Amino acid sequence: MIYLAPLQGFTDFVYRNTYEKVFQSVDAFYIPYITLKGEKVLRKYEKEIIPENNLHGKSIPQILVKDEEEIYTLCSLLRDYGYSEVNLNLGCPYPMVTNRGKGSKLLTEPEKLERILEFFFNQFNLDLSVKMRAGFETPGEIEKIIQVLNRFPLKGVIIHPRIAKQLYQGEIYESAFQFAVDHLKKVPVYNGDIFSFDDFQKRSRQFPLIKDWMLGRGILMDVFLPGQIRGKLYPEEEKRELLLNFHKNMLEEYLRISDNRGNAINKMQQFWSYFSYHFERQAAVLKTIKKLKNKSFLEVGIEKIFSQEELKNHD
Repeated sequence: MIYLAPLQGFTDFVYRNTYEKVFQSVDAFYIPYITLKGEKVLRKYEKEIIPENNLHGKSIPQILVKDEEEIYTLCSLLRDYGYSEVNLNLGCPYPMVTNRGKGSKLLTEPEKLERILEFFFNQFNLDLSVKMRAGFETPGEIEKIIQVLNRFPLKGVIIHPRIAKQLYQGEIYESAFQFAVDHLKKVPVYNGDIFSFDDFQKRSRQFPLIKDWMLGRGILMDVFLPGQIRGKLYPEEEKRELLLNFHKNMLEEYLRISDNRGNAINKMQQFWSYFSYHFERQAAVLKTIKKLKNKSFLEVGIEKIFSQEELKNHD
């Protein structure tokens, strides 16, 4: 199985729906976390989970909570929307989250996590998976957390084997992930630093028991990577056609839902910080994109890029 990781600001419902429409190579899309402000879910979060924005039936919402009250409120909402599975975020490393006792901060409080999980399974007939780090301050924290996780009938455990203090840089704690493979009741899902087919092959050799993979930035940088992992190779012209179709569909949808064209263009320009990696002259392509200011210029500029720039060979 190949899953799309939840990346705030990028893998929103426009991206998820368009990717499924054009490529159909991901088994499930994890919705970037929703959380509460006070006792309410903000509109920017709720629009990501409403059923009409997730018609393909492959979306799994992720929640960010600090206690039993918050997990009750969020899971009640998701249940009412018809979701059958929820993912609990134990991995977000950013201080604005961890300072509130959420995300990877819960890895330092196994007793509190156990109370939250016990409450969930007593209250809801929903599947629950978790997405976690190897630890908050040290990779050794995973050992106590796994003892807690093994006490509950979790649907799955997705592990990014870094600690929170690293954010998304630095070494992968391979020994921590191997500990999880050896001690979890279910084989975990691997997540982290798979940006190419070579990366995937390396981790496959390193962890031969792993059959399920979560990719995030790797898909944003190479939309064909999930297909390639499954043995599907695209001719050059088909790649160009699919990429251009993908871009046009996203642009049209952002224009449709945005308050003004400027916001839609800004959104697409942010997206090109990853999308430009499809081209050999990545830096030059990104520089061109940043200069484009409105829809007509963006359309003309994009057509020029796709007709003149050479695609990277990821085979």
